[in-house]
Formats: sequence, C-alpha cells, structure tokens
Amino acid sequence: MSSLKHIILKKIGIVALLIFALTGCSKDQNSFLPAVRVNFSMTQYELNFLTIAGNSIVFQDQGVKGIIVVCVDPTSSLYFAFDACCPYEKDYSGVVVVQPVKNLVSPPYTIFSSDFFGICNICGSKFNLMGNGQPVKGPATHYLQGYNVITGFQSLTVTN
Repeated sequence: MSSLKHIILKKIGIVALLIFALTGCSKDQNSFLPAVRVNFSMTQYELNFLTIAGNSIVFQDQGVKGIIVVCVDPTSSLYFAFDACCPYEKDYSGVVVVQPVKNLVSPPYTIFSSDFFGICNICGSKFNLMGNGQPVKGPATHYLQGYNVITGFQSLTVTN
C-alpha cells in the first residue's frame, strides 16, 4: 500500500510542478503583439549601410509595424532588431521612428541616422536602440519587442 501511496504522491508532485512552471513563468512583456512570422535576410547592398555603429534600417513590410535593424558594433558583428510597434500603445497604433540620414528611401526600407534612439509617434516614449530597446523617457515601461539576428559571412538574417 505504501508503494501505491508513493506513486500517487509522486504524480501529484509532478502535476504541481507543471502547474507552477506554467503559471509561474512570466509572459513576454510585449505579448500584446500579434504573432507575426519574421524571417528575412538582408542583401549585401542593405548591409553596407550598417557598417557604422548606430546606423539603422527600417523594413516597413516586416513585423507588426516594421522592423528596425540597428548596428551596435560592426567589428564584432553585433546587431539588434526590434519591432517598430510601441509597447505602450495597446492598439498597435504607435510607431517608433528614427530620424533619416537622408532622403534615401528605397522600398521596403529607409536608411536612418546614428541617433541611437527611436521615439513613438503617438505617446512620445523614447527607446535606446543601442541598449536593447530599453525605454528611457515617456510613459512606456516595456522594452521594444526584439528579434533574433543571425550574422554570417556578409549576411544578416532576422527571425523569431
């Protein structure tokens, strides 16, 4: 009988552990964003614009409101990619924008400046693009939604 009791207690423990694990883990802070498949590679031409730390390109036809790809350190191939959807605007209306370097618009992207910051066009929240999309000013308290960046020999792929 003690063997049966031991098995039951063990099963209860496993179930309790699973429940704790599933409810105890916090959801992604930007889980309000709809699930959008992201998987694109940059061309060598596009990658040439990301050879200066802080330069960024916005791919307007990717993600929820476009994807900002920023060069953090070109010598170590460190790049960040963020959804341009402001995490404060729950209706997806806010777009994080950065200042263009020049009027170099060639769809689906625009080359942007070494300003290191993006600002929501609605709430005015300011995000540090070199600091993992951290909010530094405004009502937003959540980081920008980040994406994986895979670098290879003269290539860069953004995916989730």
